[in-house]
Amino acid sequence: MTKMSIGAAFSETFAFLKANWMQMLIWVGGALVVVGLLGYLFLGSTFSAMALAPNDPSLVMGAFSKIFLFALIAAVILYGVSMLIWRGGMHPGEAPNFAWAFQAGPALAFGMFVVMIAAYILIFIVMFILTLIFGAAFGGIGGFSPAALESGAVGGGAIFLIVILYIAVIVFMLWVQGRFLVAGPVMANQLTRNPVTGLGESWRLTGPSQWTIVGFYLLFTIGVFIYALIAGMIFGGVLGAILGGSAVGAMLTMIVMAAAVYLPIIMISFSMPVGVYRAIAPRASGDVFA
Repeated sequence: MTKMSIGAAFSETFAFLKANWMQMLIWVGGALVVVGLLGYLFLGSTFSAMALAPNDPSLVMGAFSKIFLFALIAAVILYGVSMLIWRGGMHPGEAPNFAWAFQAGPALAFGMFVVMIAAYILIFIVMFILTLIFGAAFGGIGGFSPAALESGAVGGGAIFLIVILYIAVIVFMLWVQGRFLVAGPVMANQLTRNPVTGLGESWRLTGPSQWTIVGFYLLFTIGVFIYALIAGMIFGGVLGAILGGSAVGAMLTMIVMAAAVYLPIIMISFSMPVGVYRAIAPRASGDVFA
């Protein structure tokens, strides 16, 4: 376990991407196709029915249940694929272990779901306490809402405190994600299905570099946002001008945007946890990125 530098994290991230981009392209591309087809089969007719009868509560409840089921299946597929990518990248030449991957992936997804729910509960408790303490200044819980800011119902000092609070919440969520960022690579490296092992080891490994990881996470997020914005404007504008407003043109634009914009972002996102893992535990796995 070593203290990470942001430069090392970026270097390891793109080294993993460079060595495994073909494998990632196959797995991620295939997963997106499967998820897209399942989404169409699960939700296509539902949304059409809701458009024809927007005030039917039974359709709304049915849509929520189908959306939840689709999200669950999509999570199983994507987390299972991520495990295949991480294991294959860290142990080149090893045959894909589908049985392990599609058990470990959902287990990690469930573990992260529990962690995020706990984080949101903690945020709610803290905000509730602050509301009680600063109730007069904030005007109750409504003082935390954007509507209160727009109406001028709170003073400059209260607005400043609200801004600080929102920033603190964002930083806290980045910190939580950073502390458990390498849980997946840990599970992949140890070939375990136990998310507690991955989450616990991630918490231990990220301890010395936790705020560096937050900075790396923030820079990474900003970079991805800028890339998506610029690439989306370029590809969307060019294809829109060439293909016009036809349905076929819109479909082709979506396909090209997915291939040129979103697929690279997803591949880099899959590489980032391993990059951080390698940067903080360079001798923790036997991979050589070859």
